[in-house]
Amino acid sequence: YGQVMPGSWAPNIDSDGGDGKGAGVVAIRAHDPAFDENVFLAQVQRLFFAVLEAWTALKPALSQGVMASLIWEEQKAQITVYKQAGWRNVLSKLSFATAVVAGAASDSGFDTVTVRINANSADYDLDAGGNVIRGDTQAWDWTEDWIFQRPSTAETGQPGTITSQACPNCGAAVNVDITSICPF
Repeated sequence: YGQVMPGSWAPNIDSDGGDGKGAGVVAIRAHDPAFDENVFLAQVQRLFFAVLEAWTALKPALSQGVMASLIWEEQKAQITVYKQAGWRNVLSKLSFATAVVAGAASDSGFDTVTVRINANSADYDLDAGGNVIRGDTQAWDWTEDWIFQRPSTAETGQPGTITSQACPNCGAAVNVDITSICPF
């Protein structure tokens, strides 16, 4: 989730059309026959809650293993600002409505999938005293596009297996633990 690698682009069905998205998924499956759009979208739902839990709980470590390092550093900095101010963000009544692959491509050495997430929640900030300082306490529908990217040499792991032996950010050997955080 986050930054797009240099030399690649974030495909989107709005600009590429349904044929562009379909061709992108076919191109990914050509070198990774195990790629399953529905399984991928189920993983996106889990990641969605992990990233937003990290944000609202002010615990950036919860999302480090699933976000591009630049985007994660931005979230971590924002969390630090919130902690220093005594604030916290609340996404009350958060619900995940749908996720669809809104674009897909396999080029420039990368598989890139844009996922359009539709959710519903209130979204407001509280100060240290529990007072609402900004946002909306009423739940409303909202949409975000998240970009997922991996090297086009990657293959989808079978359920219950490790999908990579190396960290995709720094190349260090993977040490699988409960946090899934690269120590480097």
